[in-house]
Amino acid sequence: MNQKIDYISTRGKSVSIGWLVCMLGALFYCYEYLLRIEPGVMVPELMREFNITAANLGLVAAIYYFAYTPMQVVVGILIDRYGARLVLTCAVTACTLGSFLFGISESIYVIGFGRLLIGFGSAFAFVGVMKLAAEWLPKHHFALFAGFTVSLAMVGAMVGDVELTLLIHKIGWKSALYISTGVGVVLIPMIWILVRDTPKWKESHSGKISFRETFIGLGQIIKNPQMWFSGIIGCAFFLSLSVFAELWGIPFLRNVYKLSPGVAAFACSMVFAGWLVGAPINGWLSDKNKTRKLPLIIGGSVSAIIITIIIFKPINISIEFLDILLFFFGIFSSVQIVCFAISKENNPTHVAATAVAFTNLLIMTGALVFQPLIGKLLDISWIGRIHEGVRVYSAANYQHALLILPVSIVIGVILSFILRESFGREDWDEFDVESS
Repeated sequence: MNQKIDYISTRGKSVSIGWLVCMLGALFYCYEYLLRIEPGVMVPELMREFNITAANLGLVAAIYYFAYTPMQVVVGILIDRYGARLVLTCAVTACTLGSFLFGISESIYVIGFGRLLIGFGSAFAFVGVMKLAAEWLPKHHFALFAGFTVSLAMVGAMVGDVELTLLIHKIGWKSALYISTGVGVVLIPMIWILVRDTPKWKESHSGKISFRETFIGLGQIIKNPQMWFSGIIGCAFFLSLSVFAELWGIPFLRNVYKLSPGVAAFACSMVFAGWLVGAPINGWLSDKNKTRKLPLIIGGSVSAIIITIIIFKPINISIEFLDILLFFFGIFSSVQIVCFAISKENNPTHVAATAVAFTNLLIMTGALVFQPLIGKLLDISWIGRIHEGVRVYSAANYQHALLILPVSIVIGVILSFILRESFGREDWDEFDVESS
């Protein structure tokens, strides 16, 4: 009896500490998101500085995903095997070094290598945070915290979209990158000193699993069709960020809506603001109502309608109404966060990071493919106009290229009908104190 009381007391304290531990991990995700979107706020500066086309710029931005996406295959395995503390410390170090190289670069190839390092380190961020949440927090808080983590990342993105844009115009893009590098220098020791892999009440029951067990779990994940459905759905909904808000949204708004750089950056930041608000709300509602399919169907349908209106302007849209549309586009597409809860609920806790990483692999494949593809489509339809050394693309060019967004989201909605409802429950039981 005393053992049970001590267990409950220790576990209660660990939950409180767990929120702090998970918050520190989430700060890294916020930081890596700031680094991720940086090319999108300096499109004309980079095109002018290095004399590159839209296709080349899309490729430079996508280099991040060339490292990030394939790394998801091993990220979960490494975190499950070696723990989040060591892996996340190394990861934020790689991001910081990559940001520094980006800032000092005199060559597009050095920028490419810097972006590759940032993508490599960033690959561990979200999965590492979700592993910490799976270990430290009650399972009924998982979708809520996943949403909160994405919200914190949106803060980083909004800072990047608005404040970084202003900073670039004041001190130049290189100096702005030095400041973002300094943030990483501060974050490295914080994670190493304060983050712990597992709460004390779990230590006697959690050992490091073998690579053999991990690969067996990976095989089960790959063979599970629900994992593929949730990953593809998540990929389609995440294009609102990875393709639109992160890279092509600002140049689209400047050309189609004739907005100034600052106004376009603020308008695009409304997508991030929508995710900031929507992700935790969608996660909480999904947990509370114990449903995963319905939020995906409703959120996807509404976001497809909104982005179609934004792209093709069937009605006259004022700047204020445009901001509102972009905000709600972010809110409804942020329902994508539910896909990570689905992946966790279909797999045992000891391979939670591997399951989340596999889902993330499928989601990030969209950015890897569509960021450069949209740039290529713009170049194909380009009619030869150049202004101050930068190619100028027409409104029709952008509208045709970005048609990919509503089409992909509609495909995600269709797959949501096929997805099996998990009702917010787990197919795998965690350690039960009553049995000890």
